[in-house]
Amino acid sequence: MIVDDLKILLNDLKKQYRTEAPIIDNEKLVVGVREYVLETDVFSQSRLVEIASKYHPNCVVISEELDNYQNISDHKESMVVIDPLDGTHNYLYGIPMWGLSYTVFSESKVAIESYIGLPMLSILISFYDGEITLYSLDKDDSGQVVDVSETELPISQQMIAFDNQFYKDPKNSKKNFDLIVDNAFTARISGSAVFDIAMIVLGKLSCRIWHSTEIYDVAPAFAFIKNFGSLINFYNGEEASLDDKAVIATMDVSLFNQLEELGVTKKGECCD
Repeated sequence: MIVDDLKILLNDLKKQYRTEAPIIDNEKLVVGVREYVLETDVFSQSRLVEIASKYHPNCVVISEELDNYQNISDHKESMVVIDPLDGTHNYLYGIPMWGLSYTVFSESKVAIESYIGLPMLSILISFYDGEITLYSLDKDDSGQVVDVSETELPISQQMIAFDNQFYKDPKNSKKNFDLIVDNAFTARISGSAVFDIAMIVLGKLSCRIWHSTEIYDVAPAFAFIKNFGSLINFYNGEEASLDDKAVIATMDVSLFNQLEELGVTKKGECCD
C-alpha cells in the first residue's frame, strides 16, 4: 500500500531531523528573496518520485524542484503533484512545523487521491475513495476515519492561518493581515501550507489564506478541503481553479462573505 511506503519515508525524515544537521543543497531567488533548498528536499523528492512510479506510473510528476509547475492546466495527462518538504525554512531553523504532500489529479484535473504527512506530529492523513483517514506513524494501525463537516461561525471565533510570503504581494498581504488580526479570534503564521491544511481537516484551524501561491503548496486542499468545505478564489469568491494564486481554504461556508464585509478580500491597486 502507498500508505506503508509513505510512512517509511516520513519516519526516515523524522529521524534525519532529529539526528542530522540540515545541509543546504542550493539556493534560489524568488521575487528577489533568497530561498534555500536542503539536501532533505532532494532526498524526499527522490523517494516520492519512486513512490509515484510504483503506484501511479502513468502520471506526470509535478514539483517545485522539478520546475514544471507553471501553466498547470495545460497538462493533458493525469498528474501527481508533490511537495517533498513544505516548510523548508522551518526545518532548517529547527521549527517542527513542516511536512510533505502527494496529490493525484485525473486527466480532467480533479483531485482523486491525496496524502499529507507531518513527521513531527507522527501522523499521515489520506484522502482516498472520498474518505479522509488519519494514520499514526508510531504504530501499525489501519487508520481512523475523520469526520469532517462544514461549519459556520462568526469570524470573531475563528483561528485563521495566513501565508508567510508577504514579499510576493506586500500591499494586499499587509492590509488583509491587519484586518484579520483586528477582527478574527486570532491569526497564525506557521510557515507550512500542508501543516495548515492538515490542521483545518483535524478541526484545529478555521482557515488558511494564500495571496500568491503555486500548485505544489495548495494541491492537497483540492482534495481535502474542496470535497468537504470551501476552496475559493480569494478575490472573487468563486470556486478555486488549479491556476489561481490567491486562495482561501476553509470548512466555514460563511467565511468569504464575512471577510468581504470587512474589506479583507478587496484587491488593492498593486495587482491586476
